[in-house]
Amino acid sequence: MNPSPDVYLLRHGETVWNKAGRIQGQMNSDLTDLGREQAKTQAGILKRLEIGLDDIGRFCSPLTRTRETAALALEGRDCTIDDRLIEIGCGAWEGLTPAERAARDPEIVARCKTDLDLYFNAPGNEGLSAVQARIAAFLADLTGPAVIVSHKVALIVMRGLLTGLPDDRLSELTSRQGTVIHISGGQERHYE
Repeated sequence: MNPSPDVYLLRHGETVWNKAGRIQGQMNSDLTDLGREQAKTQAGILKRLEIGLDDIGRFCSPLTRTRETAALALEGRDCTIDDRLIEIGCGAWEGLTPAERAARDPEIVARCKTDLDLYFNAPGNEGLSAVQARIAAFLADLTGPAVIVSHKVALIVMRGLLTGLPDDRLSELTSRQGTVIHISGGQERHYE
């Protein structure tokens, strides 16, 4: 992949469904009070980093949880909505709790050894290569530094692309809420 401009990655804050262990995928779920506080924490981190939010690109997924996080973290600044930043489609498991997934598809759930396995093995899921293609297309269109507000799996895939991490090691990455990840020259730095 060609070198990308510096990016600052923000995962949306905790949602009602995160708290319940439901897979959200491309469905909407509102931020919790903690989720709003996490977005405000991200605003503080961005201020501390002195990146000049008025002078760089600001992008987010179209889902409500990312738009609300962006409004708080970017302190009301406009943000370009880009559909390519949406979370992985999780097919039949969207909206289901762990117990509901296990009751519906016990064999598939039993094969899921990592958190990412849940997303990539969900019946009817979008698939890793499809997510990689749309995230790579987004990154290819970046013309300068940017703050990007997106989702757990979408950001893990983006980080893999930007750092050259092989697909079989993506499950090693975590995507915590309330933090900022800066990627420059293929190297990550995490801020809390």
